[in-house]
Amino acid sequence: MNWKRKRDKDDDWSNVFDDMDGMFDTFPNFKKIQEHIDNLMRKSVDGNISDADKNPFVFGFSVKTGPDGIPKFQQFGNTGKNIPGKSDPSTPKFKHREPITDVNYSDDSVSITVEIPGVSKKDIDIDATENKIIIKVNTETRQYFKEVDLNHSVIPDSAKATYTNGILDLVFKKKDKTPKGTKIEVK
Repeated sequence: MNWKRKRDKDDDWSNVFDDMDGMFDTFPNFKKIQEHIDNLMRKSVDGNISDADKNPFVFGFSVKTGPDGIPKFQQFGNTGKNIPGKSDPSTPKFKHREPITDVNYSDDSVSITVEIPGVSKKDIDIDATENKIIIKVNTETRQYFKEVDLNHSVIPDSAKATYTNGILDLVFKKKDKTPKGTKIEVK
């Protein structure tokens, strides 16, 4: 992408946009993601999309800094699960969109936030096990699918779910990993 445009020398944003191309150079795989998005857009504009691919496509990423201070990229979308930037014409395309999802762990709970706009709460189907949450929406106009593998076991029956303004919030209590036992007194 070329972010450079003709600007007035007194434009405060000038330096920000001039440095935009180099800003993400330190992030691993960002150039590959950028190339993948550019390739998808170029195919769309050139009309090189097959009939099977004419469904709307979604591709993006979110960036979070882990506890180690290293940025972590999470890819989402419905353009396949391949590594961004690898051109593989056999990559399957999905009708379902993969929503942006954020998982947060606290001492006693796991919170999951999922962006699924344009649906009503009766259309949301959630299946939960101790280590995996599956979120599905399948309406005429919107199809979403997200499988979330958890880093900590949860109690599926403890789930509290709310859906407001296109945002689904789920909260699960963590399963206690400490085995419960009985204290035995020696006589």
